Formats: sequence, structure tokens, C-alpha cells
Amino acid sequence: MMVGTVAVVELQVTATARDGAGVARADDGRVVFVEGALAGERVVAELVQADRRWSRARTVQVIDASPERVPVNCVHQLEGCGGCDLLHVGPDGQRAMKLSMAIEQLTRVGIEPPTPTLRALHNDAGRTTARAGVVNGRAGFRERGSHALVQVDSCEVLDPILEELLVDCRFPHSERVLARVGNRTGERIVVVDAGAADVSVPADVRVISEPELAAGTRAWIHEEVAGFRFRVSANSFFQNRPAGAEALVGEVGAMIGDAPEGLLVDAYSGVGLFSATLAHDRPVVAIERGTDSVADAKINLREVNAKVVRADVARWRPSPAAVVIADPAREGLGARAVQTLMRSEPSVLVLVSCDLSSFARDTRLLQERGLRLDRWTVIDLFPGTSHVETVARFVV
Repeated sequence: MMVGTVAVVELQVTATARDGAGVARADDGRVVFVEGALAGERVVAELVQADRRWSRARTVQVIDASPERVPVNCVHQLEGCGGCDLLHVGPDGQRAMKLSMAIEQLTRVGIEPPTPTLRALHNDAGRTTARAGVVNGRAGFRERGSHALVQVDSCEVLDPILEELLVDCRFPHSERVLARVGNRTGERIVVVDAGAADVSVPADVRVISEPELAAGTRAWIHEEVAGFRFRVSANSFFQNRPAGAEALVGEVGAMIGDAPEGLLVDAYSGVGLFSATLAHDRPVVAIERGTDSVADAKINLREVNAKVVRADVARWRPSPAAVVIADPAREGLGARAVQTLMRSEPSVLVLVSCDLSSFARDTRLLQERGLRLDRWTVIDLFPGTSHVETVARFVV
């Protein structure tokens, strides 16, 4: 059926894709991924993208609703903001979806996983780092499937001291802004692409431009996690909320608690989160290729028996290790990094992953190299969104 120039179809949703979209099948047999639809629902959807074998669609009407569906209470999401794609699902339903999505990705690559643990966040105040576009001096978030911006006057997923920066402050000569705050320290920093001198922010906020950072000027905030104080530079990777960082530290720590004594390799170490909190009496090799993160790690790990190595993990010269912790970027480890880390011959390898597809690929690669998936946890690190964080222990 066509409404104007838009194709509209009625679909029965039968499953959930790895990005949280519903999965249906059109009358011509083509798979349709339906944004905003839940398994078991019958919906009317508009097609937004078509390929030979699949299509993407967006829900415009729910005919038969899932019991997991709840009213969306964010006016900006209803206006099209693409920041949170699961607000139509209650918190318990979101976590159940994420658990199902994670298991399904492993079974798709031929792995029969043990039953995972599910973990929610505690004492979470929201995101402490956010990137936004800027139009006419005001920050905004991208619309779903578009480069257009939705300018917001509130955002419940942000830490309140970060929300103030993106809602109330003005960036008159900028097209984009990065804001980062320390929830436990109150420190705040704003990075703009241009016009730092004309930015309107509270007096406590450090403002710096991208050209200044590129020229070597350093700027950072501090955050506290698990009793440790971390320096986090503007361009360094750090978990987007301290409650999430503490959940990861807790899970990884539990998974290496009974590992034999010996060297700990912290691969993709960032600013040293796991090295600082979990090394205890172990010597550590922390491997990180990001210049700013390496500089932060050297400060953060001064009281730890740690050697910070600036290198690509895949090119690192391995050392024999009792434990490996690997927290790669979204693309995962890949074959070369798996080969390198396996040459350390660890008794325990813990993989922290923020992408289900790469997690499944890496799990298969590690099992092909002789490791076994022993236990794993799905952490709801990004409430309100379809992003899934997993922590998995592999043993010989």
C-alpha cells in the first residue's frame, strides 16, 4: 500500500534483531527490520530502506501491542530524537530483550553458551559524556536516520550536571560539541570545533577547541570509580557513567578472582580502569594505542606495578601472562589480536564487549584457539537503548 510517496505495510513481528528492531516477513518473502516494533506485535510500518533481500521500516501504528510495550514519556523521542531507541519498552522488558539478543548472536555462529547472568546498574545518575550537533548556537541530538537535529530542553538519560551544559549553554560558532563531566568530582569540560572564546557556560566549566587539542593543549576532568580517582582527558576513552564502570569492574573482578598468580595483561586499557582497580599485587602490562589515554594511564597507574605500552594490541610482542583482560572497541578483537593475546598463554581471558556481532565472532575465534566460554554476564550499561555490554570469561 502507498500513502503519498511512502510505502506502508502491515506486518506480524516474530523476533528481535541484534539492534533491537522487530523482525517480520513481507508478503514477497523479504525480511523486514521494523524500528519501534516488538516480537508478537502486529504493526503498520512505513518502509524507509529497501534491499534485494531485506528492508527496514518504521512503526507508525501498533495494531496488537506486546505486554512489554509502555508509553514513551520523552517528548523529544516522539519528535524524532534518535538517542534512545527502546523507550517504548519497560526496564524489565529491555533487559530481557538484551539477554535474548545476546544469546541469539552466539547461537547464530554455532555456539551453545552457558546461561548468562543479567546485571542492571545501581545508583546510576546517567551519562557523563555526550556528543551533540549544534545549530544556531544550541546543542541537539540527531534525528533517527537523519543528520537533522532535535534541540532538547531536557534529557533524562544525562547526568544533571551534563544536561545543564547541553540544554542551557550556547555555542554560537560551533557545529558540534563534546561535553564530559565527573559525576563524583563535579568537574566539567566542553570541547567545541570552533569559537571557544564565545561559548556561554558556567564559570566552573573548562572550554577548549578541537584545534587547541590537536596542537597539543591538554584538558581533562577527574572521575572516581571503585575508590580510585582517574584522570580522563577530553579525547580519552572512558565508560560513559561511573555506575557502569563500577559494574564492569565488579564483573571482571569476580571472573579473575580465582585465577592463578602472575602477570595481568590489560589489553585496550584506556586510562587504566581495570589495571588500577583489579591488579592488587599482580604486575601489569597495560596496552593502549590512544595517545591521550596512554598519558592518562601513566598518571593513573603511578601507584600500581604497571608498565604502560603504547601499541596496537595486534602488533604487541606478547609476554607470558596468567590473566588477560581485553576491552576492545566496537569492532572487537579480530583474528590478529586473538592470535597475539593467545600467545601469552593465559589461564583466564576476560572479554569485555560493546557489540554483539563482534562478541560472537570473537567468541568463536577464541574457542577455535582452544579456550572455552565458561561464564558470561549481560550488563544493561545503556538503559533506554538497544546497546548491549557483555563480560565473558574464557578458560583453557
